Amino acid sequence: MDPPASSRPYSSSTTSSQRRRPHRQRGGRTSRQIEWALISTIIFSVITFLKFQSTATVRKSVPGVITTQDQDRPRPRPRPRHDVYDGSSSSGTHSHFIVWMYPFPPPNIEIKDDWEVPSGDQILICPYKTACYGKGSTINLAALTKDTLYNSYILDHPYQKFRHMKEFCHHIQVIAMISLLLRNDGVCVQTLGGDNWFCTAESFSDYNPYDNGGQSWSASTESSGESDLSISKFPYQLLSHKGSSQVLSLAPDMTREEFATYGPWNVSTDVRLGGRYNSGEDIQSLAGVGWYPFLSSVRIKDDPLNNYSGYYIANSLQQSPPMKMPYSEEAKERRSLMEKLDIVSMFFGGADMIQRNEKFLREYTNEVYPFGCRSTLTCATLKAHKIRSYFSSCLTLTSTYQGSVLYHDGSSPSLNGLPLLNPALVNFTSGVKKAKEEKDLVLLVDVVDRSALPPLPSNTRWLSADIPKGYPRSCQPQSERIDYCYRLLSQYANHAKVVITSRIHVGLPAAAMGTPVIFVSKGGWLPGGKEKTGRVAGLLDIFHRIDKTKNLTLGFDLSGPIPPNPGNHEADRRRAAFWHRLKRVSYYEDAARIFGQIPFQRLGAGMVQDDFHNNFHVVMNQTDLSDWRSRRTIEAVLFFHPNAKILIHVEGYVSSGGSQGLFAIFAESGYDVRLVPISSQRASVKQIKMLLQKFGGVFLSKGTFIRGALPVALDEGYSLDEHGDVALMIGKKAAVKATNKTWVASYLSSTQTQQCMSDPTWEMESTEDIAITVDRASLLDHDIIMDTRCYDLIEKNCIYNDDLHWKYGKETGVLLKLSDGSTARYCEGQIWSSNVSCKERVEYMKSRHSMSDQDAMISTLQQGCLCAEIDDKESY
Repeated sequence: MDPPASSRPYSSSTTSSQRRRPHRQRGGRTSRQIEWALISTIIFSVITFLKFQSTATVRKSVPGVITTQDQDRPRPRPRPRHDVYDGSSSSGTHSHFIVWMYPFPPPNIEIKDDWEVPSGDQILICPYKTACYGKGSTINLAALTKDTLYNSYILDHPYQKFRHMKEFCHHIQVIAMISLLLRNDGVCVQTLGGDNWFCTAESFSDYNPYDNGGQSWSASTESSGESDLSISKFPYQLLSHKGSSQVLSLAPDMTREEFATYGPWNVSTDVRLGGRYNSGEDIQSLAGVGWYPFLSSVRIKDDPLNNYSGYYIANSLQQSPPMKMPYSEEAKERRSLMEKLDIVSMFFGGADMIQRNEKFLREYTNEVYPFGCRSTLTCATLKAHKIRSYFSSCLTLTSTYQGSVLYHDGSSPSLNGLPLLNPALVNFTSGVKKAKEEKDLVLLVDVVDRSALPPLPSNTRWLSADIPKGYPRSCQPQSERIDYCYRLLSQYANHAKVVITSRIHVGLPAAAMGTPVIFVSKGGWLPGGKEKTGRVAGLLDIFHRIDKTKNLTLGFDLSGPIPPNPGNHEADRRRAAFWHRLKRVSYYEDAARIFGQIPFQRLGAGMVQDDFHNNFHVVMNQTDLSDWRSRRTIEAVLFFHPNAKILIHVEGYVSSGGSQGLFAIFAESGYDVRLVPISSQRASVKQIKMLLQKFGGVFLSKGTFIRGALPVALDEGYSLDEHGDVALMIGKKAAVKATNKTWVASYLSSTQTQQCMSDPTWEMESTEDIAITVDRASLLDHDIIMDTRCYDLIEKNCIYNDDLHWKYGKETGVLLKLSDGSTARYCEGQIWSSNVSCKERVEYMKSRHSMSDQDAMISTLQQGCLCAEIDDKESY
């Protein structure tokens, strides 16, 4: 359908009178005046027509092709990339949208660096930088589709990517176009490269992306990687040339890049425990898929990179058999594989896995990115081998499922296969909202010790993370397992007021979606048996805890309001680090913005502590905005004051359109960090007093790192660095005096800073300092060595711990060969257990079991005595 002449843009078939009509004459005019007016109008119309023909490159006889003749003509500078478009009136008043939601360039347009974007009343929406050279506007589909039939599809995109695989992007393209028509009166949309405008959504009212024809989506999807678009009454005309018999003629080749996850298509009987299948593996797969533009294939978990050259997010538990990481002899091939691989959250169950892949891991972590550890025990093992790594926790902390709800008729509190209430025209504004507003169920999922629970209210339901053998049809096809997982996740998000579980991959995604979680353990026993491998080490501090063997009990009952998860701030830090790492890949960054994942909605945003300072100030110049040292100062504040408002006063900063450099990540992560202009970056006592008189709070220099949370009860006062500038000031009055304060903040000279960075035996003069100011030049010129005091001060108390600015020091400890053939270093100074050193444990083993020194050291190596710090000694 073509738009009316009054609204469509000019084209080569538009008459000159349509392109520029003369204005109506005012007052009486002579025939000569009218004649000259008509002549002027005709001349102006011809000039306008020629000018338009010389600049319009999007619509040609072959749609969108830029010819050699066009390239020789003068071109206006392309418009910069717009802000995120969400369909609201404040987003602009454009009447024509040219839409391209694919991650690859259109097949009918030659996109080059000097390619022009539409102008005038047209706006190009092309959110993937890889498709349109970063030109055009991005779009927030979660906001655009709000209160429409398609909102659940967007919010639950990981599940829909599994359903539709490569055809997922076709659905996203038409959903964006139809939603623009629904949200904006009097507009028209067109697919980039197309030759047809569409100005009403009525023609597409039968389109339903949730429809599977009443059948499982396993048969078609699992055999070909594609679904049947026709079942959804797909509007093919939006993706086809006008009058063309070829469907999807405007769509790109979806095999240009691949995006894979892991998990078997079919689960054989011998790998299922007691006829059931643990859904935790597929829950982890869904978390990785959530960052992809679409899903191409599902790889074998233990060998996912074999004969594969696409993108892969590694987030899994690798125990036995260990994962294979192919090490090609061709350096170029090897580097290409590594650059498309993100090891963001992996558990290695033993040193043999490192030994098997050591060559690959060393090159990957040294030249591409550090290893993200799912547990603190994995980190300790890697650090004992001096492989660059950090504790990332589990990627399921980024899970987001806020769309669908399930039917609850109350007939069976243990029913686990409740049908999905997929949005339809009759319920998406009523039924779905009503179910979400109630959200009052207490969900018990595989609890190991029910005797430890407080009294359960009547609105309790029992679920299982294990998928039964024949439920609802079979747990063997992956489609059935993903459906089961989706039902579980939807209930955590939309029905539960609290989830009680002993499953880590129940608790983490539930917590990620803002639902309180009570984790129940029983002296190391979990649903899979006695926990000995440390696979959940470091992950449990996020939850409320119950364990009678450790005297861990609740301080509230289940009938009233449930407090938020106590580790929400830690979860926010882990989520922020995932975003910081994954946004390096433009496909992942752009997809996150499209589906409304960014900026993160922080889980701990409502957990404000009024007895601690929440207003901070730092003065910088624009160069500091690209300096990791300055960013670490802000990270230390947010580590201890996550809900603080931080004003960064930047000399010469332009509030509108100014670059935020490395500091843009804070707002994207959900933190309240704002850049404001200031006339001078000087930090004299007089200037900082004036600043705090205006705003109040705490001022820090860009080289000052706080060591803990600062109570509001701290005395007003300030400390200076060796240059006489303010390092730290607390106050709200002009007459702030340094002599009245009772707190201490130290300044480290260049020599002291270097000692702090390089010597693990060097100690601070005082342990009472609330903050330490370091010599910034030394931070740039020297390495921070692991386990030094500056490592503790700067690299441990940070947000983006995936960005490593430390190195390993000299070899320490005793190198020993273990029974599996691998080697590790034993350090007697480490703590084996509470108040028991590794040396004391070895002496006990020698006397109790008549062991030799070497055998006793080997036996304790996996119990906390590796030459690397284990942050959480708890192994379950």
